[in-house]
Amino acid sequence: MPFTDVSWESPESALAAAEFCAVCLIDLNKSGADKIKANCKLPIRSTPGGPFNRNALRNAAARIFQMVDVPPDEKRKAASRLVGLMKEAKIVVGSDALLRLAGKR
Repeated sequence: MPFTDVSWESPESALAAAEFCAVCLIDLNKSGADKIKANCKLPIRSTPGGPFNRNALRNAAARIFQMVDVPPDEKRKAASRLVGLMKEAKIVVGSDALLRLAGKR
């Protein structure tokens, strides 16, 4: 998978709702319904299909525990995907809490 180290800034304002949701780890929109940006959390790419941003992955790892409005099962799925991407990107997952949330400990 392609990764980039360019500086990170959330692409929320630059993308349409469906595009923004496509670059996020968490999408709480109902299946088949119109996408709403507020229901999408933790962007990790600048554009759909673009490379994963290592800085965004680190940001998501720091912010995932602040997501109080995300159901626990969705948070676990996101954490698991995040840990996998971080390992693939050769980012040290230094948080035992993140590994536990992801079911990796």
